[in-house]
Amino acid sequence: MSYNDDNPRDELYRRFLKSLKEPASERFFDEDELVEVFDYAGDIANDYARYEALFIGARLYPDSQALAERRALLYLDLEDADKDLKDGSAAAFVADRPEASSLIFDIVRLEASHPDNGEAALEYLMAQYGKFSDEEIIRFVDLAFDLGCYQWVIDNMAELRKKVSFLPALLYEVMQEADEQGDDKTLAALAEELIESEPFALAYWVMLFKAQARLGQEEEAKQTFDTAKALASDNAAGMLALADAVYTLAPYLQREAIDMLELAKSENPDEFAYADCRCALLVQAGASEKAVEEVSAYAAAHPAELRPMRQLLMCNVANARAVFERYLDANDGREPSPEELDDIISNLHLRSGLRALNGVMEALSARRPLTPPELLSWIETLFAAQKYDKVAALAEGCTEFKELTQTPLKGAAAAYQYTVSLMKLGRDKDALAFVGEVLPFFELMMHDSPMPVRMSLRCFLTLADKIRRHPAREKLYWEYFDMLGYSKF
Repeated sequence: MSYNDDNPRDELYRRFLKSLKEPASERFFDEDELVEVFDYAGDIANDYARYEALFIGARLYPDSQALAERRALLYLDLEDADKDLKDGSAAAFVADRPEASSLIFDIVRLEASHPDNGEAALEYLMAQYGKFSDEEIIRFVDLAFDLGCYQWVIDNMAELRKKVSFLPALLYEVMQEADEQGDDKTLAALAEELIESEPFALAYWVMLFKAQARLGQEEEAKQTFDTAKALASDNAAGMLALADAVYTLAPYLQREAIDMLELAKSENPDEFAYADCRCALLVQAGASEKAVEEVSAYAAAHPAELRPMRQLLMCNVANARAVFERYLDANDGREPSPEELDDIISNLHLRSGLRALNGVMEALSARRPLTPPELLSWIETLFAAQKYDKVAALAEGCTEFKELTQTPLKGAAAAYQYTVSLMKLGRDKDALAFVGEVLPFFELMMHDSPMPVRMSLRCFLTLADKIRRHPAREKLYWEYFDMLGYSKF
């Protein structure tokens, strides 16, 4: 729940993890212990432990109501984690158990199928059930927030307080949502109340700091920061959360946060998170060169790590190719995953990191043939950098370039870039010949393509029409007709 490790369930959780190394026949926990392990593992996001607790429970207590409730929650959580892959598992599980009656089952039913009147459903649950356990109150207020009933929760806090045996469980969940909602007065009040009950829990001090910073209470925020900084000395997650809050909300504490992270960085030289966060603050403070130096030093000492290499590329460093090749060599030639590589290329495009993107493409092309998306990205990069000879050479060195120009969006852009590059190189006849080759297909695509594709095609078709009617080089229309926005470079 908080960053504080002093949790009575932790010993049980660690004993459970240790037992997983033993034969299945030697693992024994009572029903309540497995429920505790499941709930605690959920708090610290360990799905492995949650699954194993349910597997053991299914073997030892197949008719357990409490463990059946946890299975329903697991299905619900899996759907929440990937909303694009909802398969109705939670709804199916509770539908197969129409006789199951409990607060947890009712919450899952409402989460699986939201009612028309959320407040009425919440009030029914309040009236139907007595005291709420920690897990029940957490799930209840989460349901309320999912139903858009945040204000209802705030208005009914007095009644909700009477429902719980462990008040911090309720206060913490509402505090988290108050932060999300930007309800800073409520956030500050709840954080202060939680601090009274657990004064050394860093999470509460960070929340109080965020509320004070957003409320413009600068002096109070500085005092809270000092307390939180002292508590964060041996708490990595808490320190980074505090530094992030400074970065986002309190630039007047930049220097203090930078110094705090410098000490943590020196004590944890193999943890990039400290260096990364510190460098973000350095950039914000106007010390970009210092930030790049520190990331470069870390990347040189840890050449096989992805994040520092990626961050250097995002800085558009001059030695981007060497940085990327060093990473590949340190990983025995293995590239980042396709998703990671696509993320790097896409973000360099968005940031106009032409130098770094060119370096990445040079490194990749020296080791293997480029994929079509990579080739199109490289052509666009070279064109934006006005390296027209390289655009032409790259396109003409690809036997499938004409087919690539038929790729939606990127294809028409590549045709545009190649045509203009040819004209910039004085190869007007080649440009006209290429236009004649691809024009019939582009004109055909205009009839049934979605709007974004048609806009890209229209850009090329307008240029093609102009240069076919006015082939003289001094009439080159692209200087004035820049629909792709390359003048921004």
